[in-house]
Amino acid sequence: MLIRNRLATMGVLLLVVVICSAAGLGQTSQPIQIAANTATPTISKQTTDVAPTTSALQARIEAQQEEINRLSLLVEKLQATLEPVASTSPLLPNSRIGFMPYPSPSPAPSPAPPPVSSGYTAPRELLPDIGQIGAQLGFFVGGATNPYKDNTGFASGGFIDLPWKNVPAGKLSYEIMIGLQRSVTTQTSTSGVNVLVNTALNNYLVEAGLEPLPNLTNYLAGPLPALTQTVEERSKVLTVAPFELKYAVTKLGRFRPYAVGGLGAYVWIGSDNNTASFNANSALGSLASLPVGSSTLGATLNALLQGSQIGGLAPTSPELAARGVQHGQGNIMFGGQIGGGVDIRISPKLSLGADFRHNFVEGKNSGFSTFAFKQGFNW
Repeated sequence: MLIRNRLATMGVLLLVVVICSAAGLGQTSQPIQIAANTATPTISKQTTDVAPTTSALQARIEAQQEEINRLSLLVEKLQATLEPVASTSPLLPNSRIGFMPYPSPSPAPSPAPPPVSSGYTAPRELLPDIGQIGAQLGFFVGGATNPYKDNTGFASGGFIDLPWKNVPAGKLSYEIMIGLQRSVTTQTSTSGVNVLVNTALNNYLVEAGLEPLPNLTNYLAGPLPALTQTVEERSKVLTVAPFELKYAVTKLGRFRPYAVGGLGAYVWIGSDNNTASFNANSALGSLASLPVGSSTLGATLNALLQGSQIGGLAPTSPELAARGVQHGQGNIMFGGQIGGGVDIRISPKLSLGADFRHNFVEGKNSGFSTFAFKQGFNW
């Protein structure tokens, strides 16, 4: 713009020179008296008005350029105030504070490098860490002592461990456990039903003249197998512990010992089988072939008295046994359990460990213990 103004000035000066030259050519050739021309020629005044001096033009151009620069700066500041700023209260210019310079945006922080660890790093646990909340779902398999002086047996089950809160050196969890165990034990049993059958059988044989009247002992205890007989007892225990608290030490890394305790409900089902010790055909000998209805005496007695006994007295009816209907005796009991164990974190998602628990159940000789190996899935 400065070059343009200078070219315009030069053009004006050239125009003035041309006009002056034309005016000089139009005058008469009479001699001019310089001493007599005391007043400023009119043409000089017009020249001064039409063509200002170079310094004046330069000063005017510089003044205009300063005004342009000031307006450009004002426009830039107005544009800066319209852009979003980090402050929640935007700063508006006014007559007292003037225009503030627009703050330059701060650079975004660079992400921190991941921590370098040479050993085991425990996963993040407990809410709100979505994806790894510290819960565990697993199952266990092992051995167990059984109530009512039965032999040791086999136990298995599952559990779910839900985190509750962080406590000093570890965490407190809520656990639900369900287990099932069974055992097979050889016991002795006395059947009152066999006493009644022996009485009726002796009366029949004496009245039929097939044998002499026996003494009182044989009258009640024979000719069938002895009243006290060996039976095979099958025992099953269902453990449901819906409310247990578990404290686990988490500051030891992969190795996590714990203690657990709570309340439970227990269902015991058992049955006694005398098949191995009762055989009417062998006990009656030749009398077993006596006809009784559509069967023989020995076969009829075996069908009624041989098999899995209910309450140690007598087996179920032949019709129920033929249909496969389950039979036995049982009870539901309340109790509680305490125990402990250890979890070993193989990975953040998989654990292996061992667990021991003792169960206190209402009733005589009803307590029992379990020892099992466990596998857990963590999430």
